[in-house]
Amino acid sequence: MNHLINSLTRLSANAALSVEPKSGQLIKGKVIQLLQDNKMVVNIGRKSVEVLVNQPLIKGSSYLFQVEKEEPDLVLRAVSLSEARSGLSDLASLLKQIGVKPNQYNVSFMKAIMDLNMPIHNKDLAKAFSLIQASDNQGQAREILLHMLSRKMPIRSSIYAALTAKYTAEFTQVLSMVEQQLGEKTLSSNDENIRTLVQTLRGEQKSHPENRMFKRFKTELANGSKVTFELFKSAGIINPKHTLTSFKENWYQQDPAMDRLPFTNERVAGSLKQLLQNQIPLSPSENQNIKQWAHTTKKLHSLWTQQPSNTDFSMLSRQTRSQWTETFRKIVEQKMMERLTPHLQESTKQFIEQALPLLREEAIERNPFTRDAFRSFLSDIKNLMAKQLPINQQHLLIHSLQSMSESIPISKKDRMWLQMKTMMNEIGFNDEHALAKLSQRTDALIQPDHTLKSLLLKGLSEGSEVKVETANRLINLINGTQLASYSDNSQTLQIALQFPGDFIGALKDVHMNMEGRKNDDGQIDSDYCHVMFYLHLSQLEETIIDLNIVERRVSVVIYNDKPEIEKLFTPFQEKLEEGLANAGYEMNSLKARVISEASRTSDSSKQEVVEEGVDVRI
Repeated sequence: MNHLINSLTRLSANAALSVEPKSGQLIKGKVIQLLQDNKMVVNIGRKSVEVLVNQPLIKGSSYLFQVEKEEPDLVLRAVSLSEARSGLSDLASLLKQIGVKPNQYNVSFMKAIMDLNMPIHNKDLAKAFSLIQASDNQGQAREILLHMLSRKMPIRSSIYAALTAKYTAEFTQVLSMVEQQLGEKTLSSNDENIRTLVQTLRGEQKSHPENRMFKRFKTELANGSKVTFELFKSAGIINPKHTLTSFKENWYQQDPAMDRLPFTNERVAGSLKQLLQNQIPLSPSENQNIKQWAHTTKKLHSLWTQQPSNTDFSMLSRQTRSQWTETFRKIVEQKMMERLTPHLQESTKQFIEQALPLLREEAIERNPFTRDAFRSFLSDIKNLMAKQLPINQQHLLIHSLQSMSESIPISKKDRMWLQMKTMMNEIGFNDEHALAKLSQRTDALIQPDHTLKSLLLKGLSEGSEVKVETANRLINLINGTQLASYSDNSQTLQIALQFPGDFIGALKDVHMNMEGRKNDDGQIDSDYCHVMFYLHLSQLEETIIDLNIVERRVSVVIYNDKPEIEKLFTPFQEKLEEGLANAGYEMNSLKARVISEASRTSDSSKQEVVEEGVDVRI
């Protein structure tokens, strides 16, 4: 799809990367001030630096420089004359120096590189042109290499191959090839794990979920791992008083063979589902604010209980009351109450309504609630926070529920959400991050050697029924999706994600592009963002969903060439509005348009990127 290539171009267009020239690199610069002793100020990228240039240059002119020395002074040598006098002839001369034929396409690509205002070494230039020459699609190769250079990626064949796979391959297609090659034959343990993961990622459930869970749980117990054990305790499946040893002893007494779980599949599914419903979607900073609020609540209650029984709220020290009020204010201003309220008791909801006036400075001396009401409120908040799982346990919870989703009552929406989360956790997008954390967390949930990417790599080294070419293609696609998925600057963030489309009945991959301003965590602000989904469905065929959020008001446009598309989604509009309201959003509009209008919008956006340097983030 053209939107994929456009996305990479846009992701690179707004790259606000620091310029740190190294010896031997080539970089474009403009002379903005002439100083004494052959020194001058040159604008390089977005920085103005003082450099030493042992040749006469013209103020206001741009040159192609080569870095001769970095310290103590940055020494540059102009390898081209002023652009005003020489045009593209110097670029052609430079191409000859690195052994590249100076034809129209190569000179044009060289100019595009120089326009990036990024330092680049001659050897990287030579490598880039060699990759272009070896490509069957040289235009596409130039786009990929420009993206690599703009993001300061090393010009290596492996990175180029990964990004090329993102252009040319689809998870839907490659996962199907892997499953066909594994077939129904007897497989090694590693290949069996690959097959199970591929089936999961494609939305298939060909083995009994309780058997898979039992196998994992029993393996963990044999190895002394507490990962699933602790999750089951959090869900109330296992008595919280049990240690790992006492649980195993108790299980053995009931079933000496230990060949079946000591609890039913229905109990596990129901308890895990309830635990998931208790999880509040919070960013790291929001989670920290909740903890701070709970801490100041506990502190205020402790001080209050030390006072005589007739002491009112307004009689406590103003500093203590202000500390609690300010942490409460953060919860309200960040609109976290909408997510907390469904998990709170009615008495706590009433308490919060009574406490809201305290956010006004003139109301700080009021007595909106009693000590008993405050104690009840504290108890409810503590219970709610105790139900929140650490990130590794959340991953395991999602993994377990997804594997059982076909055998438990769950809405289509929740089933799709579980599938999406499972794909993010188990494809292998986060392997490198997990490896970096492994030394700090020895009991991580999904270890890097249990993701699809790590299993494929293991199969390449130990042998596998998956063909080497297919395994490498899938690994490159995973890596390419990682490399191209993320771009940001100081204020905005852009994400480009790609998933196999099987689980929603799509014929091709699902592509999701998201852009928005940053919040305090450096993540996309969910109050202000733009999301686009590119789908190729079996009946509706090519479909684009354009979702725009401004101040939590949602506008949706569905692009499709089917004239009846609006009649199809109109019956679901009320449910959509209700679902958005439950999530703290308000439906602003829902419209249908033909695909050609989306194409014009895309072309217009692309033109804006070229002219203004605005980056669009998936």
